[in-house]
Amino acid sequence: MFNQLAKPEAGETIAIMKTNHGTMKLRIFEDIVGECATNFVELARQGKYDGAPFHRIISGFMIQGGDFTNRNGTGGHSAKGPGTTIGDKYDPRLTHMRGALSWAKTMMPNSIGSQFFIVHGNDVHFLDHPENGGPAEGYSVFGQLYEGFEVLDEIAGVKTDRRDAPHEDVTIESVTIEKAL
Repeated sequence: MFNQLAKPEAGETIAIMKTNHGTMKLRIFEDIVGECATNFVELARQGKYDGAPFHRIISGFMIQGGDFTNRNGTGGHSAKGPGTTIGDKYDPRLTHMRGALSWAKTMMPNSIGSQFFIVHGNDVHFLDHPENGGPAEGYSVFGQLYEGFEVLDEIAGVKTDRRDAPHEDVTIESVTIEKAL
């Protein structure tokens, strides 16, 4: 039986995200959501996230990053190259809970680029795809934090302005993709 909160099993893809606030380790669910997860893996391997900020932080909700082009939440693209996006992939085994790694997007279908968020709150299931929703409803979970919750909490606790932008830079230093041992 699949458990989203379980530690990674040997051979599973993991992401080690080093930030200027510490390191977070995340399971990446390539076997469950395919391209939705592979997009993150490939962007990380391309070094796109190195130096990108967490540009939007809402304590009790989520921390958002991954805009490596404009660095303010208006840019980025999929691993396929500039100007490209991918579509949502939903699996009922994956849900928005504390530590879930999910894609940010616009309200348009097939608008996932490089921006992602890590859920900080507990009561955010409204982000899940509704059972009979349209193609642009809900967000796609593709990973889960399993180590570094204190780093998530620290980032979520930084001072922000009215637009939820941090007063001081919160930066992704690197994202390394590995296989769990």
